[in-house]
Amino acid sequence: MAKSALLVVDMQEDFCPPHGSLAVAGGREIAKSINELLSMPFTLRIATRDSHPSDHVSFSTSHPPPNNKAFESKTEVVNPKNPAESISVPIWPVHCVQGTPGAEIIPELDQSRLDRIIDKGRDKHVEMFSAFADSFGNKTGTAASFDLAKYLKENRIGRVFVVGLTGDYCVRCTAIDAHKEGFEVFVIEEAVKSVDSGANGWGSVKPELQALGVGVISIDGPEVQAIKPKLREEVKEEVDTTPANAPDLVDVKNETNKDGSGKGQMTAWKGAKIAKEYEKKGGDYENEAGSKNEPSKGAPEAKSAEEKKDETKTDAAEKKDEKKEEKEKPKANSAKKATGKKAETKAKAPKKDKKTKTPTEGTRKSTRISGKRSAPEDDKKTEEKAAPAKKAKTAKK
Repeated sequence: MAKSALLVVDMQEDFCPPHGSLAVAGGREIAKSINELLSMPFTLRIATRDSHPSDHVSFSTSHPPPNNKAFESKTEVVNPKNPAESISVPIWPVHCVQGTPGAEIIPELDQSRLDRIIDKGRDKHVEMFSAFADSFGNKTGTAASFDLAKYLKENRIGRVFVVGLTGDYCVRCTAIDAHKEGFEVFVIEEAVKSVDSGANGWGSVKPELQALGVGVISIDGPEVQAIKPKLREEVKEEVDTTPANAPDLVDVKNETNKDGSGKGQMTAWKGAKIAKEYEKKGGDYENEAGSKNEPSKGAPEAKSAEEKKDETKTDAAEKKDEKKEEKEKPKANSAKKATGKKAETKAKAPKKDKKTKTPTEGTRKSTRISGKRSAPEDDKKTEEKAAPAKKAKTAKK
């Protein structure tokens, strides 16, 4: 699809009620529809602005009476590049004079969304309804602040949507000249108001435009709606760039950096958008290392029905074990007491000194039977052990 531009024509104070010198009924009201269009992803959004010198040829004050009545009288204007050519133009009240409040764009229009503003009608000698050229088709640096057709083509614009004031003059001429420049042109009817909204004004202009190949369309029509999906496609492309192995949002955990300071950093491919969405749920996110700690208290992990069921079974089993332990406690205490008494009895019983124990005869016999003789050191130790026993026997005798 060709790139599209939105042209917002002459939404200025002098063309709007209640104080405009050339106020168009309902002119201020269409700002809402135009703002809706400005919010759409057009490649370019450009506003035009009448910017006349105080002695402009179309002003009633620039002509003597009786042929200077606004809306009634007309005057002849000569082509500055071809004196033999002239046209008749209407006489208007003084309006949109450079540097006056009446030349300002109305505050209801969201100017923050505009890419550029073109000033037109700056040459006092000629009328300039169109944003592309004066009434003779001349493109001069004097009449307009820049060459609009050239600018649109440099930005590869193929379709032009025209809205604003007024449908039977500046909007009409801008749309026709855009068509002459080779653009596909549409006028959005709900976002246009005319000086004359009757049969002799917009009623005759609409079929004229359609006959030339300019579309007069609705803001809800397919031509305008086709602009909207671009935004969804851009978002889809952004999401599609996420690696296939990226974890789901619910798997993102709280993490600290390796040095233990602060929260871990978002991995580059996740993007701030996913982090923002997860933080809305009260959670944190995983660091670049990919290691995970327990999730923060603000972001408990969602549990499946099976996990909840398993937890219920586990809780029931634990309670059963606790009851069983309560029953067995008295038995265990009795056993402990009995064991304790036994231990006390053993503790009270005198311990026999192993050193006083005399080697038995059987031990000596087993030594002889084995045929092995003890080492001298071993014999010595045996004699030393047996000495106290011998002394005891001697004493008794």
